[in-house]
Amino acid sequence: MRFIEDVRNPITQRLEKYLGIPVKLSDQTSPVPESPFCFYSVITPYASTGELGHYDVSNITDTSKVTITRTEQPSATFSFTFASFNRWTKDAEGNDCEPYIYGEDESVSLSEKAQGFFLHTGRDALSSLGIVVVDVTNAVQRTSLVVDEAARRHGFDVRVRYTRTDSLIEETVGGVSTIQQKE
Repeated sequence: MRFIEDVRNPITQRLEKYLGIPVKLSDQTSPVPESPFCFYSVITPYASTGELGHYDVSNITDTSKVTITRTEQPSATFSFTFASFNRWTKDAEGNDCEPYIYGEDESVSLSEKAQGFFLHTGRDALSSLGIVVVDVTNAVQRTSLVVDEAARRHGFDVRVRYTRTDSLIEETVGGVSTIQQKE
């Protein structure tokens, strides 16, 4: 069976490696990572196509049992948000130095780079794992106020398809005995 973690983990691990920044589940961003970072939500972990799926029945050797397997290809939707703050670059000693980083520019840039991952590089890598990128939405502003400063955020959603397999072991009817009745 393929659970949502089996779909989510390869996506987030590869995206994190590609971007070189932390990619964290949105409810697990405490403490907040150093800027910039990405947080994501699983918007829809399982969206069925409405079809019955493919059923397969196979005998279990030396038993009167069978394995009934149902396979389908649902979709899942992920939302990715890239966060940055206006800040100075830090030198080796931790002192402020040039260049000044504009959070707005950095979050837009990371969002666009991540879209490119899903549209090209990541699409191929994920496809080889059985995860197919179906749709990548436009990046939109998701900026919010954090105390006295704006957390510059841009993000988009990605819909993927994957294979889900559920199996069940059932007993079969063995021999049928008949009772003859005399009239």
